[in-house]
Amino acid sequence: MLGIFGKSAPRKCPIPEASQKWIETAFPFLVRLFGEEKIKHKKVLIPHYADFPIRYDGGTQPAWDTLHIIAAQMEVDPDSIILDIYTDVTRSLSTGSHMGGKFLLGSDDSTENTGADLAYQGRAQDGKLHIGLEEKKLSDPERLVADIAHEIARMRLMESLQPEDSHQLADLTTLLFGLGVFNSNASFYTAKKGYVLQREWGYALALFARLRNEKDPAWAKHLTPNIRSDFAKSQNYLEDR
Repeated sequence: MLGIFGKSAPRKCPIPEASQKWIETAFPFLVRLFGEEKIKHKKVLIPHYADFPIRYDGGTQPAWDTLHIIAAQMEVDPDSIILDIYTDVTRSLSTGSHMGGKFLLGSDDSTENTGADLAYQGRAQDGKLHIGLEEKKLSDPERLVADIAHEIARMRLMESLQPEDSHQLADLTTLLFGLGVFNSNASFYTAKKGYVLQREWGYALALFARLRNEKDPAWAKHLTPNIRSDFAKSQNYLEDR
């Protein structure tokens, strides 16, 4: 009977072992790439008028205003980016390349579409990054932010000596630049192989909070219930390690 009331068994990691190993490799790599001290003190943006003082009326101007805020947050010149707005009946957009290439658009199935629905092609002939956005997303501010942040993250990775175009790395990059609330919440719509999934977001957010020495961060209140639950489970697991 001795020891029956002793310390409980360590908690099991809330995500699969393969996912844990990948995140625990990718996370410190990105921290080194973009600067630990900068990440520790980066403001975390939340879906609130204080961070996005924009009236979203479904028009294009709010999208451009949103782009400027996100570009500043991710330390990119907003004038180096072009938003290409398209309707769900449009099938392709010109890249502006001298080779006459086009961005091919994905289907309109929200469970399959991810990011801005465009394959990252680098900068076009005009020297700018073109981000394609479905017109209907102009009325969905949180997904609009997530889409733009994800595409700018891909640009940051491709232009920071990281040749692999990885959606997972781009997802984690948005987190390190203080936009993880939006992109983790958007994972409900982007549940697809090759992207960070909901439970994995909980673990990544917990690593982010741990790096910043945040046990009960105010930004966590803006996570969706499922993500917030996964975040708490991951925090508890990391505390036991």
